[in-house]
Amino acid sequence: MGRRCMGRRGEKNVPLGGGRGHGKRHRVRRVLLGIAVALVAAVLALGLGIHIYAASYSHATATAREALATSSDVRVKRLDSGDVLFVPGDAGRVSAALVFYPGGKVEATAYAPLLRRLAKRGIACALTQMPENLAVLAPNAADRCRGELEDALRAVGCDPQDVPWMMGGHSLGGAMAASYAGSHASEYQGLVLLAAYSSGDISKSGLRVLLVSGTRDGVLNRDRYDICLANLPQDYREVQIKGGNHAGFGSYGRQDGDRKATISGGEQVEATVQAIVSLVGTL
Repeated sequence: MGRRCMGRRGEKNVPLGGGRGHGKRHRVRRVLLGIAVALVAAVLALGLGIHIYAASYSHATATAREALATSSDVRVKRLDSGDVLFVPGDAGRVSAALVFYPGGKVEATAYAPLLRRLAKRGIACALTQMPENLAVLAPNAADRCRGELEDALRAVGCDPQDVPWMMGGHSLGGAMAASYAGSHASEYQGLVLLAAYSSGDISKSGLRVLLVSGTRDGVLNRDRYDICLANLPQDYREVQIKGGNHAGFGSYGRQDGDRKATISGGEQVEATVQAIVSLVGTL
């Protein structure tokens, strides 16, 4: 009869490889590896989906590109970040500062005509470049953009702490600007919403809010807009531009679902500038 291999006294023999416990650990590792692979695949698929969705966007027109030129009354600076700054040429004329979020799937520079006109009226502006032209992907981009504009103001001899600051944006960009301003109300005094509304409650923020929309806007969800007015401070100001539409706040051509404006884009932009300048007078 063969000799039996025995362990130390009182111990049972354990098969090589760790036995039942080793097999269980191996199965757990395989499950965890499978979950990790599935998560990576899901993230890659989501990123690809966003890129495909955002690949078709509205481009800035030639008029918008012309508004990017520096002149004696407005200094325009394009930064490596993609942001564009519009600073009044005379530091003594700076009355306020605005950080602006562009509309969804719209090339940021399409808003250059609006921000250039604001700078001519003494409002320094920072136009924020968003990843994939979607503000929802970088709702806190103002953290970067404000610092850039502050540096530019100091460069022309203006103390950025001496002027009121506003957040603003168009459509999706406006919604994201409202969210950011609501959580940074101690740093901003005004909020400008162009064809946009605040989904979150900022009624106690202390912000002075201006809403501007066109009477021929075919994109803005009016029912949702009206409901969300309750999210704003009670002293909000609302301006409707007769004949204006959704796309008229920028210079990027026609937008799907929008109605045809009965005024020119320049007229809509000028009416918007006047409304914003009026808001600055209350800050």
